[in-house]
Amino acid sequence: MARATALLLLLACGAAIFAVSSPTAAAAAKPCWKQVIDDWSQDGSIDGRYSARCIDEALAKVPEDIRAYSDFEEQAKAARIAVSRRLQSTGGGSGPPGTDSSATGEDTQMVQERDPNTGPKDETPIQSVLGTHGNNADSMPIPLLVLLALAAALITAGGIGFGARKLRARRLGG
Repeated sequence: MARATALLLLLACGAAIFAVSSPTAAAAAKPCWKQVIDDWSQDGSIDGRYSARCIDEALAKVPEDIRAYSDFEEQAKAARIAVSRRLQSTGGGSGPPGTDSSATGEDTQMVQERDPNTGPKDETPIQSVLGTHGNNADSMPIPLLVLLALAAALITAGGIGFGARKLRARRLGG
C-alpha cells in the first residue's frame, strides 16, 4: 500500500513538472515584437528581418531590465535604420526619405532571413528535450527547472519517509 502511494505521488510530481515545462500552442504563435526580442536575446544582436512596426512595438514593450542594462535599444534602432535603407534601395517607400511604408500598410511584416531548420547556436540536448528552443525571452531557465526537480524529489522523499513512519507506528501500536 505504501509503495502504491509513493508511486502515485511520484507520478503526480512528474506530471506537474512536465506540465510546467511543456510549451503550449499559444507560445508557438508569437507576435512579431516578441520575435524581435527573442532574436536579440539569442546572441545580443537583431539578425532577422523585421518590419519597422515590429521593431517599434518591441521597443515599446521591452522589459525595463533589458532596456536599462543592455544595448537592446541601440540594436533595435540600428535594425530600424536597416529596414528604412532596404525600403529606400528597393523603392518600397512611398513617402519622403526616413518614413516607413508600414504606416501606409504596404509593409505588414517582413520574413526573417534565418533558416527555421537551424536551431540556436547554444541549444543543448536538455533544451531540445524540454522544447525550450534555446535562449529566448520566454524560455524557462534550465537551472530553475533543475532546482524545481530537486525540490520535488526532496519533498517526495520527505513525504514517503513521513508516511512510512506513520504506517510503522500504526502496525506497532494497533
